[in-house]
Amino acid sequence: MATVLLVALLFGTLVAIILMIYLIDRVKRLEFLSLQNNAAANAVSDANEVVAPENGFLGLSGKVLWDAMSGKLPEGFNEADLVALKTRFEYVLQNHIESLFKIGKKDRRDGNNPSTPKNPIEISTLRGVVLSWIPPQHASTLYKSGYESVDADDVTINRLKTDIDESVSTLFSRTGLTLKQSFSDKLLSQASPMSLPSAEHLDEMHEEKNEY
Repeated sequence: MATVLLVALLFGTLVAIILMIYLIDRVKRLEFLSLQNNAAANAVSDANEVVAPENGFLGLSGKVLWDAMSGKLPEGFNEADLVALKTRFEYVLQNHIESLFKIGKKDRRDGNNPSTPKNPIEISTLRGVVLSWIPPQHASTLYKSGYESVDADDVTINRLKTDIDESVSTLFSRTGLTLKQSFSDKLLSQASPMSLPSAEHLDEMHEEKNEY
């Protein structure tokens, strides 16, 4: 009888140990799955955050805003949502263009080496601050134009006018905006071109050199 009780006790203990191991393993697995689900949920949340806080552009900003203005509608938007934003975006684009030119000009006057302009940049509007992005090649052209405009001669000024007008025309065309003014005239209006020496002056310099 005692033997039977001992065997039953051992068997019960063994079953209890096996059950405890199973439960511990089960809890650990549930914790692991829970962490995985939370991580996945956070990743989806981050991926869906393609819009910024309200800024007058339905929360759109940066490259997402540029793409929307260029006809690549974000998920959940339609053309009618963006029509009213065109006029506001024109103001942002104009300020972005002028800001890049001014930054390049300032760097040159401060004696800094030319650098890659920041993109996107912050543009202040009556409705808040908007992150504005434009294609990097045009951002670089506008920055370099400002940089090279300092103490530029007539030949350089004419080249910069062409570069600015071509970039601005492309930016306005891609976003479906009408270009109403010449940005090169506006941006370079205060540029003081260095006059190239005349042929007569060069002859005089040549004669003076021969005398020595």
